Amino acid sequence: MTIPRDENQLIDILTSLVPRMRQHGMVFCDVPLGQAQLKLELAPQKSSETLHYAAPAADVIVQTVDALSPEMGIFAEAVVEEGLHVAEKTILGFVDVGPLRLALEAPVSGTVMLCLVPVNSVVGYHQPVFRIQPD
Repeated sequence: MTIPRDENQLIDILTSLVPRMRQHGMVFCDVPLGQAQLKLELAPQKSSETLHYAAPAADVIVQTVDALSPEMGIFAEAVVEEGLHVAEKTILGFVDVGPLRLALEAPVSGTVMLCLVPVNSVVGYHQPVFRIQPD
């Protein structure tokens, strides 16, 4: 295997390798690339279940749900802003995977609280990208 010359070639390698690693329960992987070596460490998969956070200065519990990246790729575009109310399945942004552009949808109806990833950044499979406060 040779060192990828552009970002799309690297994304192609990673999008085929990461699902195989997850399928076999692998967390670490070293891939020789010519005279270089790619070292991968996968974070545990996160679920889109409701998380509970305690506000630091009050006895209030804020429920939030994370909108997760549909695949490993480049977070190419956010189409919503923080503070916007969205319905379930509203497209929040897009993740580019090679030549494909995948929609990132809201898992619940609610208010977009936070975008966790800068646009044009690499995102992992099921990495939280937006945080939503459900209705």
